[in-house]
Formats: sequence, structure tokens, C-alpha cells
Amino acid sequence: MPQYVIRITHPPDQCPTANAKTRKMLLEGATAFPQLAQKLKIKFIAGPLILGMEHDGIAVVEADSVETVHEFILQSGLMQWNSVRVSWARGMQEAVEEMKRVPPPLYS
Repeated sequence: MPQYVIRITHPPDQCPTANAKTRKMLLEGATAFPQLAQKLKIKFIAGPLILGMEHDGIAVVEADSVETVHEFILQSGLMQWNSVRVSWARGMQEAVEEMKRVPPPLYS
């Protein structure tokens, strides 16, 4: 199943440690993440993880499609107070195999 990396970031004034509205959203939303993920058939491989004091978070998920991950972000409300980036991820061996189909290097 395809894997995706979800990265979130928010400004300090939107941080749940400083903002009562986003704190409430996080406290209520975080408890609903497992049910929403199950409903959408998303499996968390790693995370969600909060990255120190950087106002960033990350998760690695398995999902049928990027559209399913988009739906999770939409329904969870994460995009209401975070910038969200979703990237398709694959194993190193797959990337190495893919290099066999890449045109010759541009630079020597």
C-alpha cells in the first residue's frame, strides 16, 4: 500500500499552547484521529509526532491514495490552523530501481 508523509506547521500564535481555540480543536480532534483513520482505512506507520518546540509535526501513513490522505486532513480540520504538506514516500530500494529508468546524468 502506498505510504505518505504528512508534515504540518503552524505559526506560534496558532499553537495550541498559546491559542485557546486551537487547543480545544487539538484536544477534541486528537482523540478522534484513530476513528477517522479507521473510517478512511488509513494506517499510521509513525506518529503523529510533534517536533520539539518547532511548531511542526509529522506522520507517516499508509493509504489507498493521496486523495484519502487529503480527506483525512480535511475532515480532521488540521488545515484550519496548520499548513499541511503531503508527500508520497517509497523505500530506498524502489528509488534505486527507479534510477535505472532515469536519463543519463546532466552533470559529470
